Amino acid sequence: MIELRHIGKSADDLRFFIYEDGAHAGGITVHSVAFPSFSYGVAVSETRRRRGVARAALTLLFEAMRRRGFTRVVVQVAPRNEASLALHRSLGFAEVSRHAQAITLERML
Repeated sequence: MIELRHIGKSADDLRFFIYEDGAHAGGITVHSVAFPSFSYGVAVSETRRRRGVARAALTLLFEAMRRRGFTRVVVQVAPRNEASLALHRSLGFAEVSRHAQAITLERML
């Protein structure tokens, strides 16, 4: 079971630890909030990658942000990070721009 635990210092400080079956598995930080859009960074512990942890955690995040009234999410991924690109595309993200440092993808919630 995947869960997000809010670790921010206030309700608007959107930082979360990801837990898998009660054990710390990574984290998500929401940033670049420009209502109704937001962006985030996600990291999963190396030993817990490729097991659906990020997908489940992001699904929980998207649900929480939708409840807050957000309608669009934007993410930037390093061009060489094929695993992250594949994950985001499978979650319905579409590429909107590409630069040497980052590929920008977005989707509606």
